[in-house]
Amino acid sequence: MHKVSSIALIAFGIFSGQALADEYGPGWGLRHGYGPGMMMERIGAIDMNDDGVISDDEAAHQVELVFAAMDADDDGELTEDEYMSVRMGPGRGFNEARQKAMQDRKKARFTEMDTDKSGKVSKAEFLTAGKARFDAADTDKDGRVTPWEFRAQRRG
Repeated sequence: MHKVSSIALIAFGIFSGQALADEYGPGWGLRHGYGPGMMMERIGAIDMNDDGVISDDEAAHQVELVFAAMDADDDGELTEDEYMSVRMGPGRGFNEARQKAMQDRKKARFTEMDTDKSGKVSKAEFLTAGKARFDAADTDKDGRVTPWEFRAQRRG
């Protein structure tokens, strides 16, 4: 049985929305229920000490939860099928062309994470990719992502 934590999936999505904004423009989120309230919900799901920012430790913890949720067979590696089977993002799949484009981008992210080209993504590779997303969002390099940094990262 595939175990999926909704908080972990929210956490996974926190730094992955840029691709949607790039393709659909900066107003995309507001038109699809991803306005400031949703952003704060996502931050709140990761901000374990409720200080209004995401620390590198909080982000790392959430990335580990996401990995555990995706690793259906608990073998410490993600197959492409495990990674692709977890649906991220809004929408119900009514626009087949959009869904295909999203799946293609997701497959490309899997390939990028698979740095040793084994056909699987290890936990270490997944954590490294999560750290890179966090570092990209942490524009002032203070080890914390504020709501302002998060919004700027998501809007490109």
